[in-house]
Amino acid sequence: MKKTLLPETKIGEFLSMGAELEGEEIGLYIASADVSASCGFKFDEWQKFVEGVNRANEKFQQGQ
Repeated sequence: MKKTLLPETKIGEFLSMGAELEGEEIGLYIASADVSASCGFKFDEWQKFVEGVNRANEKFQQGQ
């Protein structure tokens, strides 16, 4: 059974994202006007992914 973690959400003029939980995997998808990508994460991989994005965001914020 799929559970929506983030419904398709517009994050730019031509960019959207969403996330779903199905079984023991979290699916992330990103779509633009001309291309889309999706990736499935195990729970520990998801945690590491989120930590990595948060670290990158902290560095980005420091540079602003």
